[in-house]
Amino acid sequence: MKQFSVFLLILVLCGCSSAPPTGQQIYLLNIDAPHSSPGGKNIKQLVVVEKILLAEYLKRPNLVMQVDGNQLYYSDIDLWAENLQTDIHKTLTAWLNDRAKHTRFVAYNSPEARLDLKHLVVSIEHFMPTDQGTVVSNGQYWWVENSKMDNPTSQNSFSYESALTQKGYSHSVSQLAQQLAQLSTQIIKDVE
Repeated sequence: MKQFSVFLLILVLCGCSSAPPTGQQIYLLNIDAPHSSPGGKNIKQLVVVEKILLAEYLKRPNLVMQVDGNQLYYSDIDLWAENLQTDIHKTLTAWLNDRAKHTRFVAYNSPEARLDLKHLVVSIEHFMPTDQGTVVSNGQYWWVENSKMDNPTSQNSFSYESALTQKGYSHSVSQLAQQLAQLSTQIIKDVE
């Protein structure tokens, strides 16, 4: 009986240390984002990029796809490597700093973030591939000045759609990252 108990204990411990299920794919959104430093630019203003506001259905670790017009499919094996809200923030901030000539963008949790600076708030409603062979992202962004977070100075909408030329979530994630680069260009035109 003692040998059976030891065998059972070893079996349970081996089961606890097993590897994650095979076939899972983990994606980073910001893998192709630029890694530039603000040095060498003639910085005229500092802008705080607030925490990204995401639609509730996007707050899961699973990649999501729009199917049949109004249905959503959550993949069980295709997952974001980190919180999507954080990943979008990092990616967008990197693109903003890469493309801006006279503005430096800092994260809301940076020591440089102050209430008396201009703040950028971005709200994302859709950020996914569709079963129609496209990738869509849309939402709004607005500027807030002088710590009046409940009183935006201007509000803008964005909507991007890209055709998928390859199958799979990997290509979709690359397209979503490129749409954030497009959004950064639109934001830069508004601020500079």
